[in-house]
Amino acid sequence: MADVLTLPNWLRTIGAGPHGAHGRALRDDSGELTFTELVGAMDAVALGLRRAGLHPGDRVVTAMEPSIPHTVVILGAMAAGLVAAPLNDRLTGPEARSYLATLRPSAVIADPAHTSLAHETGCRVIELPAAAERMPIADRTAPLAAHGEPLAPPAEDAPAVIFATGGTTGTPKGVFHTHRSLWLWLNTCAHGNPRTVTDIELFFSPFFHITLGTNLLAPLLAGGEVWIQRRFDAGSALAAIDRGASRLMGAPTMFAALRGHPDFATTRRENVTAIRFGSAPSTDDFVRGLLRDFPNARIRAGFGATEFGSVMGFDHEDLLAGRFTGVGRPLPGAVVRILDGDGREVPAGVVGDLVVACPWQAHGYYGMPEETEETFRADGVHIGDRASRTEDGWVFIAGRTKEVIISGGENVYPREVEEVILRHPLVADAVVYGLPDGHWGERVEAGIVAVQDKTVDLEELRSFCRADLAGYKIPKNLRLLDAIPLTPNSKPDRRRVRAEALAETAGHGAEG
Repeated sequence: MADVLTLPNWLRTIGAGPHGAHGRALRDDSGELTFTELVGAMDAVALGLRRAGLHPGDRVVTAMEPSIPHTVVILGAMAAGLVAAPLNDRLTGPEARSYLATLRPSAVIADPAHTSLAHETGCRVIELPAAAERMPIADRTAPLAAHGEPLAPPAEDAPAVIFATGGTTGTPKGVFHTHRSLWLWLNTCAHGNPRTVTDIELFFSPFFHITLGTNLLAPLLAGGEVWIQRRFDAGSALAAIDRGASRLMGAPTMFAALRGHPDFATTRRENVTAIRFGSAPSTDDFVRGLLRDFPNARIRAGFGATEFGSVMGFDHEDLLAGRFTGVGRPLPGAVVRILDGDGREVPAGVVGDLVVACPWQAHGYYGMPEETEETFRADGVHIGDRASRTEDGWVFIAGRTKEVIISGGENVYPREVEEVILRHPLVADAVVYGLPDGHWGERVEAGIVAVQDKTVDLEELRSFCRADLAGYKIPKNLRLLDAIPLTPNSKPDRRRVRAEALAETAGHGAEG
């Protein structure tokens, strides 16, 4: 069964090869594992889960910090034919119960930091009391580690893993991959952003997000090392970079935090050979800053979604040529179309519905057939994004259909406005949203983070925007913010900024 295309099977191949015993696969604050050790721990947990009464196809939720044991439990669940489902640990107990209602998990695996949340789900809980301790991996994964012959691999078309959507419009949905679609997706990641066995990927994202695939599982598939940190901390990240971490991925706000840290200037940044950023629009100054601050890094930007992973991007050469905006071109194998309401391709420059089809796309929302049918259609995946493209195929995201602002009867897409505002030399960050307006129905408003020690005037900003935006798209109001809040997926939290603006508007009305 060595030819079965599953990630656990491939890791066994690496573990049994010459790189297995010496190549480090994982490192965290409490230990490290070679590939051979990782495979042994994975198979031991797989046996332990089955002996705990779990059966192929059962969903296993993990409520754990980013760590080696968390990685081993996810891989062990997949090796046992179970479906791994990392839980968003920022959810409250009621929110977690609502999300898990459709997954109907057989168990929640919890480390000490998340035991309370795990028990609030109402599911069976298996605690790993020593997960964070500096101990052998068998002790860190106890009581799940068991001894015996490895289990037969599951079928390629069996469900393997479930990722939660961002949940910015309600309860998150569980997007599931089969072993085959996961395999195809990880290979796309590994080849689209080339990796080698000498790479050290610095990872500090939550495991419920698809970065688990792009920045942890894909490097492992390529035989490289992943250095896991429990959360993003600029000082800890810079220390890891100084000690050899060579690959980084994050939102623009993360790189800004690195640059703003006192240790940034003395950190040996020439170690960094690859950077990938995404999640939010970026400024020209941000990209030029990356090129300056990490002179040996090949820099790429990517666009994707939980429903289909990475599907578009632009490369280092595009940045050197000064092409900084938009989301780039489709990756090989991804079919990206922009359609009107009748399902016809729109001309270049016209905004339409973004539809994506690729061999590695997910298979739907677990336990939600109606929602799956609405999004995963015969012509591709419809996630509700609006986009346009240039004559040469370069794609720009205008915004989400549900985020559209209807001002004076015209549609305004926030991201389209943000891309223009971010070109202003005094703007460090921006978020655009709509507020109720007695005359226009909705008015366009912008929250702005100004460059340090600078400020931005509304009329100056409006004048700046006129060259690139129709009048109805130009913000009618401006709020100066200290920072743009982010969602758990590191995207601008537009709903929160809008709610705060509404509350502020209501307060002014009450005062009047």
